Amino acid sequence: MATEIKIQYKETERALSMLRQAVHAWNSAYPRQVGGDNELQVINKLNELNEQCQEMLESYKQLLLENQAAAQYSVETMEETDHSLSSMITLSR
Repeated sequence: MATEIKIQYKETERALSMLRQAVHAWNSAYPRQVGGDNELQVINKLNELNEQCQEMLESYKQLLLENQAAAQYSVETMEETDHSLSSMITLSR
């Protein structure tokens, strides 16, 4: 039983490009300081949580970009392999 993998390269590249653009356009800024000079313990804790959320959002954004780049590389490699195999099959006939 033969199984064929069909990749629509143009559609895949367009989707990956849209993902990259969306991640770059994403404003992940989070308020780092709330309450100004207020020394209430809840304000200090809220500022600490805001800082952690900002770091998490930046890490997530970086992870999305890395995943997009890995997917892009995989698609390009598959396309190159597909062309190479096609050429070898054509030459062997």
